[in-house]
Amino acid sequence: MDCSFEPEFTLEDWTHQLLAPLNKARYPLSATIELTERCNLNCLHCYINKAATDDTSQSKELDTSTWKHVLDQMAEAGTLFLLITGGEPLLRPDFKQIFTHARRLGMLVTLFSNATLLTPEMANLLSDLSLHSLEVSLYGATQETYEKVTRQPGSFNRSMRGIELALSRGIKISLKTVLLTKNQHELAAMQQLTESFGLDFRYDSTIWPRLDGSIHNMAYQVSNAEMLALDTQDESRSEKWLEAAQNSQGHYLRSEKVFTCGAAYRSCHVDARGRMSPCMMVRKPAYDIPSMGFMPAFTRLGEVREWERQSHNECETYPVGMLCTQCPGWSLALHGDYETPAEPVCVLGKLRANEFAKVAVQ
Repeated sequence: MDCSFEPEFTLEDWTHQLLAPLNKARYPLSATIELTERCNLNCLHCYINKAATDDTSQSKELDTSTWKHVLDQMAEAGTLFLLITGGEPLLRPDFKQIFTHARRLGMLVTLFSNATLLTPEMANLLSDLSLHSLEVSLYGATQETYEKVTRQPGSFNRSMRGIELALSRGIKISLKTVLLTKNQHELAAMQQLTESFGLDFRYDSTIWPRLDGSIHNMAYQVSNAEMLALDTQDESRSEKWLEAAQNSQGHYLRSEKVFTCGAAYRSCHVDARGRMSPCMMVRKPAYDIPSMGFMPAFTRLGEVREWERQSHNECETYPVGMLCTQCPGWSLALHGDYETPAEPVCVLGKLRANEFAKVAVQ
């Protein structure tokens, strides 16, 4: 008997067909929920982490039943893709209940975790309920470097055990690296370690100012010159930046609207207190879901998509599109408004324009 052949239908293809009938209308297809601001690590660069024992932060977190009610409303509104993050989500003793509820609602769940708290029981649950993806940050290839970043003795070995647990349960996992002045010397070793697990490797050097307004964590930012050198020397990264240059050169992304990304369009962010904002990096405006309801909050949030630029600066006429990663989140974090260019981002964008788009930008 001849076997039938069905062409592969990727998640990207499926999502494209799913969205086609919307005809560019706003829709809450995906969301990020931040179960807690607390973490069992104390990473040098983190923009959010509060201590695991921070009672004040914990007292402000939504309880189990309220999170379930929020998830019910999200599912009813059509949210399909859910990212659960923190802090460290596995710190919450009710994580299993919240994750299980999201899966029973049919949501495709991605989990951001440091993996240090992953137990065999938890790994079994994530596998049994088909976690869509687990993303774990790798802070170093050795215990010494890893724990210089996390400032938590024993965290390297616990993370390695967590990664191995996830792999042994067949959980789809990816490792990502935040490149810092404290771990950049182990970049090649981190890549080799990741590949030893049979996983793909990716890294980024972006460090965001802390939510409490402090910028002391940005002292660990790799310099723009060093980042450009990696962009040019790494064949994969170089190809992606060249593609971005070819596809967006001459496009003035920020000439009219404040928001030109996907924030508050097909996605939103919900913090540990239940406040909805455009994304993890843009925390204002924020609307309280427990008092307003999810869909009314999402509708109100859509107003930011109509905001027109009020200030006149070089962002309006910057011609190299995606080579510059300036966004309202950067402006809000560094300047308290949505439009003022963030100098560190601008400098790197211009360096990339000179290199990949061959545009001389002063």
